[in-house]
Amino acid sequence: MQIETGTETDSDHCKAITHEYYKCRDAFERFRVTAEGIILSEQNKEISYRAYNAYSYFIHHLYEFLMACHARDAGNTSITNKRGLERTEYLDSLLIEDVHRVVNARIDRINRGDAPDWENDVSHYEGLLPIPEEFGKDFRVYRNKVLGHASFERISELNLTEFYKKYHQHLYLLYRDVGEMWGRAREEFPCLKDVTNFFEAIANET
Repeated sequence: MQIETGTETDSDHCKAITHEYYKCRDAFERFRVTAEGIILSEQNKEISYRAYNAYSYFIHHLYEFLMACHARDAGNTSITNKRGLERTEYLDSLLIEDVHRVVNARIDRINRGDAPDWENDVSHYEGLLPIPEEFGKDFRVYRNKVLGHASFERISELNLTEFYKKYHQHLYLLYRDVGEMWGRAREEFPCLKDVTNFFEAIANET
């Protein structure tokens, strides 16, 4: 479906992007709190399970958020007319471009002297380059398998711990920097039509 800037459809798509970002933020906060619990107390299977789930949701919603942003940029909910392997490789390349852009933006800001005092040293971000060629593919596969599909691969072939070690810094920058304009710094909660009106009818009955 085509998305024309300035139309009601475009406005609703932007609300959907904001909603997805908020779901991503909620998942990240659940993961952060759970991970802090693991660090501060004795690790056990249930806490690890909750951390795994929270990070799975974070990956899922971050991926969907980024794809929704690209759909708006393309003016097409399908993003591209490519099909099959060509399509997946194209979408994977968009994610590599995204993370390359945010890492280099951090480096440029530090080198210009515009970074805040709490910013990491430039060497931290330089160490994230070059972006691994398999980043887009791995992001997509883990988004599908650790949350979306209940299959043996989740247990025997995928290792979310290794994925976290390899890519978390990249994902965190995408979450922080791309998400900036979609809700991270809002002073008040946005109106998202039915999303924020959910249960309104029930509440009015009481």
